[in-house]
Amino acid sequence: MSFLANSDNNSYEDLRGDGQVVIYKRDEASNYYVRLKVLESDGNYKFRVRSLRTKDRSQAVSEAFKTHEEIAFHLKSGGNLDGRTYRKVFDEWKQSKLNTYDDKAKADRTVEYAGLYSLDYFGSMVFDRITTQDFYQYWDWRKVNYKRRKPSDDTLNRERSAIMAIFKFGYQRGYVKELLHIPKLKTNGINRRPTFTLAEWKKITKGMRSWVSEGIDNGHWRERFLLQQYVLLMSNSGVRVGEMRILRWEDVSSITSDKGKHFILRVSGKTGERDVALNPYSDTYLKRLYDLRTSELGRPPDPTEHVFISGKTGGPYTSFKTSFNNMLKFCGVPVEKGGMNRTIYSLRHFYGTQRLKGNINPYVLSKQMGTSVEMIEKFYGHIMTKDVMDNIKHSTNQRPSDDGDGISYPFE
Repeated sequence: MSFLANSDNNSYEDLRGDGQVVIYKRDEASNYYVRLKVLESDGNYKFRVRSLRTKDRSQAVSEAFKTHEEIAFHLKSGGNLDGRTYRKVFDEWKQSKLNTYDDKAKADRTVEYAGLYSLDYFGSMVFDRITTQDFYQYWDWRKVNYKRRKPSDDTLNRERSAIMAIFKFGYQRGYVKELLHIPKLKTNGINRRPTFTLAEWKKITKGMRSWVSEGIDNGHWRERFLLQQYVLLMSNSGVRVGEMRILRWEDVSSITSDKGKHFILRVSGKTGERDVALNPYSDTYLKRLYDLRTSELGRPPDPTEHVFISGKTGGPYTSFKTSFNNMLKFCGVPVEKGGMNRTIYSLRHFYGTQRLKGNINPYVLSKQMGTSVEMIEKFYGHIMTKDVMDNIKHSTNQRPSDDGDGISYPFE
């Protein structure tokens, strides 16, 4: 052991005699610090200073050697001294997504889902020092740290998928040498979001008419009217909640074939952009919305305007959750079924279930709903039949819409 000269005090101690592990105090009352001289993979030495958080010399010596060993092992394992924190990599990943996608894709909730809890836990940790073992601890932490309700294993696995995107990004940028394995939680099977029976659906479609009419007297007609069209379009298209929420008028179009006119929605979500064919005669619901907005503005809406626009904010609706629950109660359809609450997302499952019962080809349905055939089989295999056919029009019983009294719509 050797002592190094210091103009303020004589506390500098070179513990190995080679300048690689030096402990010192900044003054007599301070904790000990260690100055480390470490050799990086490029052959250059770098110095790093760490607080040892103790005033006791013997404990400081022990912690200094321990810190040196940890850093040396980290470097041998492919790490580096200038490691980015998880929060910094998250911010880079977030900005990368914003730079890549257009305005619609920015509404993708993957970023929100990935950062909602993980930033609190991993934010200050060095990215390339996070291990698989850390995630076992993270899952234990998440099960008792939540904002609204205790997360299920399925919820945590969806969160895992979002977080994995951050680590894939870091791996592609060279921030880690190997792609981290994030453990997946074991579930008790498939938790299907409860949907609606045909009898319940008839109660909903009939009850919504009265529910909307009653909104005239209590000042809620517009919101209820929009939700009514939202529910009808969701159940006749199978799109995701977020995809419908950011739909604009320019995303609505139609094509004509020998079987008639088909109305198309260009939606954008977590699987990118895709064209979705509405069930026959569902154009009625779009025309109702278009007519309402034209009446409000005194002119046709701008093509870039959202279809479901809030009268209060002038922007797209962020949520119909409360109105949806109130509507179900009004219609006499229980919100809870099988221990789970039905949500607007249940309309997507209603669409998938009814289309498969109508013998649609699973491949066509997977393209329509923006998912894989494997996921269709996983979530809807219990209602599949052997005689599935490939005609989506055979899977609906909707009645034709009126002719619009001669009105011309830009999406026809």
